[in-house]
Amino acid sequence: MKANIKIWLPALLLGLLIGGLVSYQMAQPTNGMFVTFKNDDTVMIDSIQLNFGNATSQSDILSLRLPPGEERLLLLNHDPGMGFNVKVRYAGGDEQEFCAKQFDDQRITTVSLSR
Repeated sequence: MKANIKIWLPALLLGLLIGGLVSYQMAQPTNGMFVTFKNDDTVMIDSIQLNFGNATSQSDILSLRLPPGEERLLLLNHDPGMGFNVKVRYAGGDEQEFCAKQFDDQRITTVSLSR
């Protein structure tokens, strides 16, 4: 029984190490951006519309219903530093429009939203 543990324990530890490294590599985008949108307001965000592009493509993303205090992670097929247009519609009719993360070269970033 002890001989089996000596054989399986190193294999198990090696498997966990490899799994952790693969998971870490998958969490780090090499293209595009991971953007977390956080609702720092007291009302529901009805929608977040993103528009972004470059010389050869244009993309739009529509994310719906983000409750107060919650976050939503989106993957954008867009290079950091180029910025992207954001239009936020809050419950009750308030709206915001702005360009986010222009000149910010981080691939993993957060945008806090409030009126």
